[in-house]
This record gives sequence, C-alpha cells and structure tokens, in this order.
Amino acid sequence: MVPQAIEFRDPDAAARNLARVQMRLGSEAFRSLLYILAESPDPDSAVIMLGRLLDVARDKLVSASGSQSGLLRYACEVFAHSTWLGETLIRDPELLQRVAGGTELGRSWSCEEFREEFARLHARSAVADLSQTMSRFRKREYVRILLRDVLRIAKIGEVTEEISALSDALLQEAVTAVSSQLIRRHGAPRWVDGHGRYGESRFAVVSLGKLGGNELNYSSDVDLIFLYDGGQAPPGARVSNREYFIELAQKTTELLSRPTLEGLVFRIDLRLRPQGHEGELAVALPRAIQYYSEVAQDWELQAMIKARHSAGHPSLTREFVHAIAPLVYRHNVDFAAIKTALQTRERIDKRARSRLHAEARMKTINVKLDRGGIRDVEFLVQCLQRVYGGEEPWLRSRGTLFALQKLHDKQHITGTDFHTLSKAYEFLRDIEHHLQLKQGQQNHQLPADVAELKILARQVRREAPGNDSSKDFVMQVRARMAAVSDIYRLVIYRKESVPPADTDSDLSPPKPATTEDYSRVLRRLTRDAPELLATINRVDPTPHARRNLDRFLNSAATSSERFGALLRATNSIQLVIDVFELSEYLSEILIRHPTDVEILGRADFSATVHAGSDGRDAKPERVVLTDPQQSQAVLRQQFRRAMLTNNARDLARQSDIWELLRRNSMAADQALVSALALCNPPSGFAILALGRLGSGEFDVLSDADVLFVADESANLEQCCQTAEQITGLLTAYTRDGTVFPVDARLRPYGAADDLVTTPSRLAAYFAGEAQPWEAITYLRLRFVAGSLEAAQRAVQVVRDGIFTIGKRPEFARELWAMRQRLEASDAGPNLKTGPGGTYDLDFLTGRLQAEHAAWSSDNLAARIALLEKDGRLHSDDARELSANATFLRNLEHCVRLVTGRPDKWLPVGDHARAAADRLMAVCECPAPGSDLEQTLSTTLCRNREICLKYLFD
Repeated sequence: MVPQAIEFRDPDAAARNLARVQMRLGSEAFRSLLYILAESPDPDSAVIMLGRLLDVARDKLVSASGSQSGLLRYACEVFAHSTWLGETLIRDPELLQRVAGGTELGRSWSCEEFREEFARLHARSAVADLSQTMSRFRKREYVRILLRDVLRIAKIGEVTEEISALSDALLQEAVTAVSSQLIRRHGAPRWVDGHGRYGESRFAVVSLGKLGGNELNYSSDVDLIFLYDGGQAPPGARVSNREYFIELAQKTTELLSRPTLEGLVFRIDLRLRPQGHEGELAVALPRAIQYYSEVAQDWELQAMIKARHSAGHPSLTREFVHAIAPLVYRHNVDFAAIKTALQTRERIDKRARSRLHAEARMKTINVKLDRGGIRDVEFLVQCLQRVYGGEEPWLRSRGTLFALQKLHDKQHITGTDFHTLSKAYEFLRDIEHHLQLKQGQQNHQLPADVAELKILARQVRREAPGNDSSKDFVMQVRARMAAVSDIYRLVIYRKESVPPADTDSDLSPPKPATTEDYSRVLRRLTRDAPELLATINRVDPTPHARRNLDRFLNSAATSSERFGALLRATNSIQLVIDVFELSEYLSEILIRHPTDVEILGRADFSATVHAGSDGRDAKPERVVLTDPQQSQAVLRQQFRRAMLTNNARDLARQSDIWELLRRNSMAADQALVSALALCNPPSGFAILALGRLGSGEFDVLSDADVLFVADESANLEQCCQTAEQITGLLTAYTRDGTVFPVDARLRPYGAADDLVTTPSRLAAYFAGEAQPWEAITYLRLRFVAGSLEAAQRAVQVVRDGIFTIGKRPEFARELWAMRQRLEASDAGPNLKTGPGGTYDLDFLTGRLQAEHAAWSSDNLAARIALLEKDGRLHSDDARELSANATFLRNLEHCVRLVTGRPDKWLPVGDHARAAADRLMAVCECPAPGSDLEQTLSTTLCRNREICLKYLFD
C-alpha cells in the first residue's frame, strides 16, 4: 500500500520500490522517509534512486540513516531534483555523510577552499586522467551546492557565485597542470627588453558572460579569453612566447573539454576573443587592447562589461580591464549608440530560437531567450550601465542583480521596476537551474509534459508555495516575463528613439522614487498602518537599509501572522532599520523570519537564561515536546532568537565583546542541552566543548566544536547513536534553516575514529600520538551537558596529557613550526592565521598554559590575565596583548555581522567597510579619529613582536 499523503505518478511501482527500501531501513527511519516523500517534489524518482543507493551503500551508512534523519532527507532532495547528480551520489555514497557532517552546507566555499579540497581528492585518486578527476570533483561539489540551493540555505546569487568560484578553481588547476608540462618541455617563458632586462612572462584567463559575472549556471558554457603579456622571448628560447602561450591555451582547453567517463569538465566557448573564430587562441595584451580600441564592434565592447580574472596572473587581467574600461564605458553614450548591440543581439537570438523551435515538437516557453526572459533582463541592465557608467563609475558592476541594485540606488530605474526585474530574474534563474539539474544539460525550455511541469512547479521557489498546478505555474511564468518585456520595451525602444538633447524627455534621469514606489507593501502600510509608515519616513533609511527594508516588508506581507507582528513592532522600527543598515547577518534573519521582529520591541530585550560556563549554575530551558519535528522547530527558533537578541542588542549598545560572545556561547550550550534531552541518552554520556565554544567565544557563523565522551561502563554503540542524533538535530537543514554546524573532527584520530571517545582512549592518545597543537587545542575543553562525572574524568586525563606534552624539550619549536605552516597555508591578509593574528595569541597563551599547568578554558583576554597573574607574561606585554585581543575579536565580530560571512579581513565594498568603521567606532576600537586599517596593521605587527619575544624563553 502507498500512503495517500504521497502523490506518486505510478502508485503500483512506488509500492514495490517502497517495500524494497523498507527491507533495508529500520521502522523508525522508514516512517521518517514517508514524511520526507510526502513533501518531495518528485517522490517517484526519489524512492527509485534511494533504493539503488541502499543497494550499494555500506551497512554503516544504512544504519546511520536510522539515527540521522538528515541523511535520508539530503538523499531524497538530490534524487528528487537531479537524476544527473543522483547518479554521482549512488556511485559515491560516502558523499552523503560528508555533506551531513555539519560543516559542509552552512556557507559558501571560496575558490581557494575548492582548490585545497581538489588537491586532497587528487592526491588520493588512483585515476591517472586529470580531466576525469576534475569532472568527478565538479559533480561532487555540485551535490553540496545543490543541497544549499534546494534547501534554501543559499539565495540564487550565492549559488551562482559558488558555482563560479568552483569553476575558477578548476580553471586554475588546469592552467597549473598544463604549465608544468610545458615548462618541462620548453622551459619557463620569459621576456627581454631592449635594455637586456629579463622578466617572467605572464598568462591569464579572463572570463566573460555568466562566469565573468559570477552568475554561472549548473550547465553553462564558459566564455573565456586567454591573454599573455606579449613580450619577446630571450635569445636561445626553445619556442617563442606566442607559440608557448597558444599551446598553453590549446592544451588547457582540451583538458577541460575532453569527454571522460565522468563527462567533460566544461564546455569552453572562445568565440568572444578578438576576431572570434579567426583569432588566435591566446592573444597578446597589446594586440587585445588595440583590437578593442580600433576594431571591436559595439556588441563586443558590451560583452566586456563582464570581463573578470579567473586564473593565471591577476595583474595581467587588471591591466587589460583597466585599459578597456574607457572604451566600454564612454562618456555621453546614449541609447542610440546601443542600437548596433541591440540589433546584433536580436539576430543571434532569432537564430537560436529558430534552431530550438525546429527541434521541439511543441512550442513551450524558453525562459532565457523568449521575450521578457533572462537575457532581456541582462541586456537591459548592461545597456543602462553603458549609458550611465561613463559618468558614474560606481555603476560598473559585473553581476546582474548587483548592477540592478546600483541602478536603483542612483535612481536610473524606479523602485517598482527594480522590484519587478529583480524578482523576475531570480525566479527565472531558479527555473533555469532546475531545468539544467534534471539531466545536467543546457536546457532553458519548459517541459511540454504536464506531469513534468507539475514537478518543476513544486521544485521552484514560488511566492505561493503549495500551489502545484502546472497551468497556474505557466501563467505565473508568463506574467513575470510579460512584466519584464513591458519594462524592456519602455526603456530600450522608447528611450533609444528619443534625442539625447531633449532634457525634458524620458532620457533625463527619473525623479526620486516616492515612498510608495519602494514597495507594494508600503502602499498597504499607508492604508493599514500610517503611524508605522510615518516612523519609517521620519527615520529616512539610506538606500542600502531601504533595500533590506523592502525585502523584509514583502516577506512580512505573505501572511496575516507575519504582518501582524510587523504592526506590533512600531516601537522598535529604529533598531530594525539600524539592523538593515549595518548587518547582513541579522537582516537575513528578520527577512526570513519576520515574526522575530516582535522580540526586538520587548522591554527587557534579553535572551532567555542559559547554562553557565561550568555547566552547573543557571539551568537552561530545555525543549521537551512529544512531536519530534515540532521539537526541532522550537530548538531552531530558540537559538535563532537568542542570537538575534544578543547581537542586535550589541548593535544598539555595543556591549563588551567578551560578554557578548559569552552570551552567544550560552545560546549554543542551551541548544546542545536541549538536543541531548530529545535523544533519550544512555547513562555515562557527555558533551564537551572545544574551540571557540569551549572558551566562551562563540560568534555568529561559528561552528560548534564538540567532543562526545562516554564513561568506560557506558554502552558505546548507544552513545554513538546518541551523538549522531544530536548532530542530526542541530545540523539538518530544513525550510526553517538549521541550528548551527557541529564539528566533531577534533576527537582523537579525527574522522577515522568512532564519533564517541572514552577517558581511557583520550589518556592513551595523549600519552602516545597527540601533537603539540592538539595539546593547546584541548586546553579549552569544557563540560556542556550529560554526565558530569564522565566529563570530569575526560578533562582530568586530558590535562595530565597536556602537561606531559608541554614538558617535552621540543614542544615550543614543534608548536611554532605548526603555527608557520598554518600561516603559509592561508596566504594573504588574515585576522586569524596571518602574522600577528589571533592564532599568534592562542599559540602563545596555549604554550605557556601547557608548560606551567595554568588551567583555564576562559576567553583569550582572561587567559592572558591568568598568565600575567602567574608571572608568565610581563604586565606591560599582557596589557597590550589583552587590548589587542579585544580589538581583533571586536573587528572579527563586526565583519561577520556586517557581511553575513566569516570573512578573514576588512570588507572591500564601500558600504560594508563604512558599516564596519561605524560599529568599531562605537566601541572605540580603534581610538576615535584613528584609521581602522592602519590600527589593524599596527596591532598585528605588535602581536608578532611580542610573541617572538616569548617564543623560546
């Protein structure tokens, strides 16, 4: 029998497949699966592919799915959205546990992180074909990105940016691999000038199109230009620089586009290079600049809006982009000058549509090429950028959505048009992604089959979730595209025909948008809540704050409960707008959960009571409900609201950073205690904290480093199941998000060992194999929940082991060698691992604590004070290090609040940098009137100087 709540297309086949799956799963896991399938957009595909996965998965993975419901959910999400990536998961089932581990889905990865992960995969791979390894790696990472996408962890812009970062990483790996081969054959390319001076010849990969705009799809072509600097090779060189770099471009292209058993890495498109098909594969920089100055057509110049560095030497790309910018963004460009680009674009689109329609049996909507589609939005934005970008360099952005925001800020489009275009673009890109995910093919055409349309309607995030009608879905697509088409015709055709000299014409900049233009919801407020609207206008938000406010108001208007919470929050509107101005992290919480705005208006404005740092004082309120799903929802809500109140309060009053981080840590403690209570744990089981959670320095966007410990007499198998359940409760992503990532990799032997350890195992590990860096890491071991006795025994054996390691003659030198390796592995400016960063202070205090048994798991400033009291640090040095630690923790916290990312340096965007400056000024870090970046540089230098003074004392 098939449960009626699950809408299968083929109930008979589904019944057989469910029976097959049930034989491999336990009863509890199977019940969870039924709930998951009831919410799945394509339960037929999900259950078929899940059965195949269970057939090939190891028993340990199948068993884990019973205690970690997140594993089943993640697998079904992949299978229901992508047959293509589902096959990847079936071939490599261990991927499932990797993404469910707690730290994989919480944030976007950078290009550097992808390269590090690829290096690890490549080192372990037995496959000699680099193209195959790269293609396999790309699909592995796509599984993780897909889950971030379909679980709504990441917005569409974050998804495309991460796909682009992955592509940059693979491009760089390809260039590096081919360069190594050519250097062995021809020698390193060099140039020589007329004065006999030599230098290294440079090569760069410049991306255009979707990749250039950091907007790559799952199955996009990759538009590239290969550049080299054009210098003459020295006498005696085996080949000329021209021959060398053309061969490098050719072999890089072949490596990336060669079919393998895993498919190809990319479809490379080089048609946008100078002279297109007739041009050489690699172009010398002077020749490229001459081409765009003298020969390039207007549509080719417009394509250069997206030009961006992807691989090779960044300095060469910078020179190229700087040289062509005045050609792309000329002064006094009007819409008549865009006409050539428009006509060329329409000819290309006409040919593409004719080809697609000839192949299709039925005419369906093409969300990219049809009128009002994705390309219309992109072309419209680029035209506006070229018209106004010559006079306003600030408008020169590569990403479509970012450029739309800037055009809106400068009042070149109205608030209504901005809302319509941005929402339509996100909606159509979302559809495009799901079309391409299905089979991994470049598809933009809505399916003609009604059943397939209904699946697509379920997959896509729409304004009215739950409406699965294929007819309504198509109507919504048509309505979105019609709205875009109206704006496109108004701006392009109408403005293109108006003489630019007519200052009273439509070419003159639009008047400032009225309050009502910013949002349809504001018009509703005019009717339903005039006092709230008056308060908003009186505060007069900046354009940045108003953008976030607009998103928040539209989110609040989706239900009466949300809108009612907004109306009751009038007294906190000033704080809410401060949040929207200063913090992307807090803004996203309010936008996704508008009812949380009410807690900002409460008189006490404080978080609930949490567990104390020793685990024995104030007892946290525990989540104990009969419905497991409801319990998880309450758990997520409690932690989210605690972090919102803690950190919004910090925006309002700038409390001491150490007290703020302590409150954040207590919120995480409470979540761990509540999760443990939901799992019916066996006796003798304990949760201990490490890392920043252990020292009471848990910040927004922090992972929770934990150690699961079982008493020697406890049932280890039951304890491992409990640890898995806790990890699943806290890390599983749902439509409401997650609690926080849990990282248990700091346990002895890491991922190779059981998830739960014992005091005796800890004692053996520290007596034999623990490294100096592990000794200082475990100094912050702290009891959180469960058996206090088991935790105390674990802490004691760890401290005994740390003291023994600290007495080794080479302890200090080994520790410093590790510190230098960490510094080298994370090149570039870095608040944490860079010279003088917080790692310097952690390593210094950790070394002195280990050597002298100065036990404390408190925050960094408190540990410095302890060492001063014990006479291990001179008073002047201790005071300076404590002040510097406070400054760095304040700065790191402000950067995370402002950007919504765990960035490692000062923000680069103008607004984000100004917001960070403002927050740091409020807490007088640095001193009033001081330059933040200069203060940071001075602080890092002084930290390194002081640490070196104590290095081998």
